Amino acid sequence: MNNEQTTEKPKKSLVKKIVIAIAILFVAFIVISILPFLYFIVVVLYSVFIDVPSKPKVKHCEFPFKLVYEYKGEQYTIEDTIVCDYEGISWSLDGGNSRDWNCEFSKDDEYGQYYIDVENEPTLFIDVPYAGDYYMGDKNYSAEDARPLIMYQDETTNYMEPDKVDVADIKIIEWKPSKPLEGNIK
Repeated sequence: MNNEQTTEKPKKSLVKKIVIAIAILFVAFIVISILPFLYFIVVVLYSVFIDVPSKPKVKHCEFPFKLVYEYKGEQYTIEDTIVCDYEGISWSLDGGNSRDWNCEFSKDDEYGQYYIDVENEPTLFIDVPYAGDYYMGDKNYSAEDARPLIMYQDETTNYMEPDKVDVADIKIIEWKPSKPLEGNIK
């Protein structure tokens, strides 16, 4: 009988070790599987509840501008006003929280695109960005974000530059935007 007890103990011990090893592997597999999901949940919760941008003091403002350009040797002037309204905070999975602005131009245009010569050059226009973040005083944006560009499309290329004399005989001569608000956003 003594002999039987000693052979049973190692068998029970071996089975116990196998069960513990399987349990550890199972728990490790579950933890490793859940970690990316937990990381995602932490990032989302941080973005939604902690990393929220401050609200601006001024929620509506208008920014007049003057743009002078030269097309085929003649100068033209565009004068308009960018109207910016604060819409609240928006959140996206790839960019987190951001301030949401509704910006438009006071004159009838197509999204800040001023077409130059629709009959002869239908794909030539000057694009003036809304740049609500810049104008309303967000320090993360610069005057470069509000700079107008000449947009021109030929058979092979889309050009987006401030000077296209070599391709379409057009260039921006003068750009006088309004200054952005100061101290509007903390």
